[in-house]
Amino acid sequence: MKVAVVGKGGSGKTTTSAVLARTLARSGLTTVALDCDTNPNLGLSLGLGSKLRRT
Repeated sequence: MKVAVVGKGGSGKTTTSAVLARTLARSGLTTVALDCDTNPNLGLSLGLGSKLRRT
């Protein structure tokens, strides 16, 4: 299954993507979450922390 979340700024795309990714992963599905936003915060929303961010 491939899912894309798109919309206007501030519409909740990152939050929706994080909830969806966590739900699918917790149900046992292999899940890849990709953030192509210029302000990538999906990793933070998934609890990965800012230390993993490359500069």
